[in-house]
Amino acid sequence: MRLIVLILLVIVQHISSAQTFRVAKFAPKLSDVSARTKLRFDSEGKECALVKVLLAKKGATFQNAVGDVDNRTNEYYVYLSPGTQNLFIIIDSNALNITFADYGVNNVESKTTYEMVIVNEYGRKFSSTNVPADFISLAENGDAEAECNLGKCHYFGQGTPQNYYVALTWFRKSAEKGWAESQYYIGKCYYYGQGFPKPDYVQAFIWYQKAAEQNHAEAQYQLALCYEKGHGIKKDLISARNWYERAAANGNKKAKHKIQ
Repeated sequence: MRLIVLILLVIVQHISSAQTFRVAKFAPKLSDVSARTKLRFDSEGKECALVKVLLAKKGATFQNAVGDVDNRTNEYYVYLSPGTQNLFIIIDSNALNITFADYGVNNVESKTTYEMVIVNEYGRKFSSTNVPADFISLAENGDAEAECNLGKCHYFGQGTPQNYYVALTWFRKSAEKGWAESQYYIGKCYYYGQGFPKPDYVQAFIWYQKAAEQNHAEAQYQLALCYEKGHGIKKDLISARNWYERAAANGNKKAKHKIQ
């Protein structure tokens, strides 16, 4: 047991030595009502605190979060038990252990929202009031991932007013280059009539299929749903189950519930 602990400490120290991210801001948002409108409870039944982590990096994991972390275009919704004094984050194999007292907050309180801004060594950040400059620059130069990210900013209204029409423009540029996530979002726009006069299940199915065939888990789930409901394609429960199984194998929790 001691050997395992020692190994873990060495790993953490190694990771920490390479970290390139830092906290630029951490403070309560006194006017924010998110923690009151989106309640979550810890294992003891206590209402959680909500930390909105603004981070221009996909795939961050939060080790001491309560339940799943919601990712909203580089803004992570992280729920913590009241009284928590730190947040441990893994970003690109870099460990960041953030002690709240260093920022004047001894511990987080229930039903309270906090905002944390994390930047890299070059100071790049993301906030709800501006779109990252590198998204715009890269997108305008034809980078498919940046085009998708910029589309998501417009789709969710992050850093810019929500506008499905502008979002679709960027999604299409990215999708034409084969970017699966953009293909998925185009399918979603067609499915729910976002940026269109009304839903178009046929087009939604076509775009979901493009992304699903590239192993996009959410698109696989939506494609299965189209087969199950007969939306945009003839109802086919066998195909629906096949796609649910593929989505579940890729970690989609909704698909796992469908096949249980």
